[in-house]
Amino acid sequence: SWWRSLGLLANTFAIECFMDELALAAGVDPIKFRLDHIADDARGVRLRKVIEAVAELAGYHQGDNSNTLGFAASTDVNTPCAQLVDATIEDGQIKVNRVFCAIDPGLVVNPDQVRAQCEGAINMGISAALYEEMNVVDNELQPIIYGPYRMARLGDAPPVVEVVILENAETPGAVGEPPLGPIGAAIANAIFKATGKRLRNMPLQQAMNTS
Repeated sequence: SWWRSLGLLANTFAIECFMDELALAAGVDPIKFRLDHIADDARGVRLRKVIEAVAELAGYHQGDNSNTLGFAASTDVNTPCAQLVDATIEDGQIKVNRVFCAIDPGLVVNPDQVRAQCEGAINMGISAALYEEMNVVDNELQPIIYGPYRMARLGDAPPVVEVVILENAETPGAVGEPPLGPIGAAIANAIFKATGKRLRNMPLQQAMNTS
């Protein structure tokens, strides 16, 4: 049925987790590594600015080995978005504690609505990235009811979600789907920092349990 962001969450997860691994292999801070490889065209300039904005919002210091924030960024329908996530493991369960988000949808008509869309997309992305799963059993998708289909609940929502809005385009752009892109990868990258485990499959909680 309908899905918010289509392939954005999964594609960004694959790309941004791999970017984190490349940064580690190169011995470069994950944010600096990305900034070093962004093109200097208009799209790249806007992406660079949201990355720098979210780092400032979260108080992220490049090269600080004690920093446990996981990073990811993406651009969807010409709206760049970057996120930093603080996630930990409590009793074997992934817990998202804080999410910092920077987005540039261009001209903003209603800032409160932009923040609300970011908060909604982040929580939907947390649910999908951590828990949601369907399997083909005897040529049928299972489960077909909500009972056995695990989703995030209110207690799974991060206590802190901070959003900063940039306006580096002259016309209004997309807001509803772009903030969902980075969250899965940002959580996985944060878990790597916290535990040293690289989770390469979603749902992340299941990957954590079986790794």
